[in-house]
Amino acid sequence: MRDQRTSATRRAARFSRLPVTLALGASVLLSVGAGPAGAAKGPADLPNLQAALDTLKSTATHDAVCRFLSAPVPGGGSPGAVVTLPAKADPCEGVPSFTIKDPVALNEVAPAFVAGTAQPTLTDAVKLAYAVAGVTTSAGRTATVLLAPTGTTGWHLAAVREGDTDATYAGKADLATTVFSEPQIHGYYQLKLTTVEPLNDAARQGLNGQPSVSLADYQKLVKGRYADKQPGSEYDTKGFSSGFGADRPHSSTSSAPLVLGGSGAALALAGGAVGLLRRRRARLR
Repeated sequence: MRDQRTSATRRAARFSRLPVTLALGASVLLSVGAGPAGAAKGPADLPNLQAALDTLKSTATHDAVCRFLSAPVPGGGSPGAVVTLPAKADPCEGVPSFTIKDPVALNEVAPAFVAGTAQPTLTDAVKLAYAVAGVTTSAGRTATVLLAPTGTTGWHLAAVREGDTDATYAGKADLATTVFSEPQIHGYYQLKLTTVEPLNDAARQGLNGQPSVSLADYQKLVKGRYADKQPGSEYDTKGFSSGFGADRPHSSTSSAPLVLGGSGAALALAGGAVGLLRRRRARLR
């Protein structure tokens, strides 16, 4: 009888510990599963984050931001007007102090998705376009540094834009939301599973005023807008296209970065010469 009671007691003890063991096991599995997913959002979803940080902290990027901030805030002006800025031995002379924030991923609607040759899924709808970092100055002016991928492991300075819109919207992504832009209309959207929602007025207009659409319906909208405006099309070769080209922020005649301002302005840096050029804005029908 004693042996039977002992055996029953041991079995009861094992069963009493089973829920705890299962709970602990589930907790470990959840922790393991959540770790990589959490790390894949925010700055860490950039390939080779350290390379992006190193590029942002480089002297070349610092001097490029100084040159950009040396230019007046872009305003009006006739198309094609060029403003020559005096070259300075120290590009940061007279420039307010500024801080460059950590980079985040800026996704854009993918060309194949727009062409209708890709499926309306998250992996096919958007592509990583840039690493972007907001710039804030002591004078209150803001800007954004854009880094473009170099191969599969590195980053290089692509542009500096007036304002921090790109970085602000890109920073809204989280574990459940992917943020992407439709650069042709300066629209920003968030994608939750297969639902596209606008984040700014341009995006709301892009969805014809609807509060949300399915990813499949959004594909129909952008296909109608841009399918005939892909790289190599007449629309593109005549210089009206403002998107899709992987190298669109780069100068076609120089290895120096093309630094973009607001309102269609472009600040081109070529050696010591700096000029402010007004670009034609895209007209999308």
